[in-house]
Amino acid sequence: CWALDGVPEGFGQELLPPDLERLEPHIIAAGERVPLFETAGIKDHINGPISYTPDGNPMVGPAWGLRNFWISEGHSFGITAAGGSGKHLAEWIIEGSPSIDMMGVDPRRFSAEQSTRDFIKAKNEECYEHVFIIHYDFEERPAARPAKTSPVYDRHKALNAAFGQRYGWERPNWFAPEGTEPLNKYSFHTRCTNWFEKVGQEVRAVRENVGLLDLTPFTKHEITGPGAEEYLNKMIANRLPSKQGGTVLAHALTEKGGVESEFTITREADKFFAVSSGAAERHDHDVLLRTMPRDGSVALKNITLDYGTLVVCGPRSRDLLSKIAEADMSKEAFPWLTSQRITVAGVPLLAMRVNFVGELGWELHHPVDQQIQLFDAIVEAGKEFGLTHFGMYAMESMRLEKSYRMWGADLTREYSILEAGLDRFVQFKKDNFVGKEALLEQKEAGVPQEFITLEIDVTDADAMGSEPVFLPGNSASSGEMIGRATSGCYGHSIGKSLALAYVKTGHGETGTEMEVEILGERCPARVINESPCDPENKKLRA
Repeated sequence: CWALDGVPEGFGQELLPPDLERLEPHIIAAGERVPLFETAGIKDHINGPISYTPDGNPMVGPAWGLRNFWISEGHSFGITAAGGSGKHLAEWIIEGSPSIDMMGVDPRRFSAEQSTRDFIKAKNEECYEHVFIIHYDFEERPAARPAKTSPVYDRHKALNAAFGQRYGWERPNWFAPEGTEPLNKYSFHTRCTNWFEKVGQEVRAVRENVGLLDLTPFTKHEITGPGAEEYLNKMIANRLPSKQGGTVLAHALTEKGGVESEFTITREADKFFAVSSGAAERHDHDVLLRTMPRDGSVALKNITLDYGTLVVCGPRSRDLLSKIAEADMSKEAFPWLTSQRITVAGVPLLAMRVNFVGELGWELHHPVDQQIQLFDAIVEAGKEFGLTHFGMYAMESMRLEKSYRMWGADLTREYSILEAGLDRFVQFKKDNFVGKEALLEQKEAGVPQEFITLEIDVTDADAMGSEPVFLPGNSASSGEMIGRATSGCYGHSIGKSLALAYVKTGHGETGTEMEVEILGERCPARVINESPCDPENKKLRA
């Protein structure tokens, strides 16, 4: 790494001194491969710095913690991205949001722990080494890890967890069998990976009994003050819960109606508790600040590191929690989409009857310094009910079986909330909210794209997102590309390869035949009804 203490003042397009000693092994190897190089000689050299970021993507967008300060840096491939980054950054500055999803280059995608000198140095060197090698989906690179862990990290490590890293957090992706190395063995053919069968076991265990998942990385904010309700109602498209303990799914939109952020918001006696994606801490904090009044009527507090989150879900979750909770966990006393302050195993916490896998279950938001106590109590009580630890890969499989949209993949600024098929979370009768005017115009004109769930006929490779979707070759518009998948994987409990996708309006009717291109092959697919697992939500409401 060069210029660790900052680029010298006035440095622009200058080159660095030659350093042929570093190149010597590569020059010798080139001569062995192409003998002419041995005698060709060196006419000139170019030694200049290349800017890298920890993940190799540039940083384009608003700077964290600053108002009206914009960045376009870290372009390791130089001017090749100048036109695109310039165009979309200009849109962002002038119009309030870019016309495409830019989360992959948003400067706020890095956490504080990912912004230290040691982390940046280690990851940038690793990134440079990986530029010209084969890249796989699900790739987890080892440099500068762990950067940030929850208190039960060592518990998971002892359970042979295969960890992944997101926003600096270590999270179990899956749990390897005892006696095997908990590392991903990559393949483009997802059914051939070393985690496929084990993830299937985790999914079936949750669907049939009860599972435990650590989602401590969730972003958590507390909103208080006399103006909090009015402020939030203007920011989100949904309506806030009217009763204490009510919980709603709500979306902050762009002025164009695209999805900026997704929150689960709970009303408490004197505050609102907002939970959002663990990868969106800085992003969502900025979103919350953007429309917050500056008259002192609203206070915003980031409490992400103060609270951990454990998820207990599955048909036996009520039985398990009833053993250790000082509360009535019955359907009548604790309905779906409600929250209560209760005590579980001696730990005071906020229990929310929601989850992202589509089962009976609760999110337990607790003081992070009491997480081990709570975790151990759940594990002990769960022995009677066949408790299984599960990871992010199993959660992904189960959420696709419910057609749940994921922020950052299926929900982005690029598509409106109406195109995403989430009309039920838009309250047009509200006086005003960000994006309302654009949505009304789109509603009248008709949405250009619609969101669908696909079942795909494949052998050993599933969709993962960004695959093109075509009309079948024997149609009137033979081979026309009509959309793209935004996420996909194998649905282990229903035994189907699934994908979520946006397609041109008019092609979303159930049973419509399509083709999805996976690894260069067009695979037959068809539109199926949303939520192929438990479409009536009987499990959630149990």
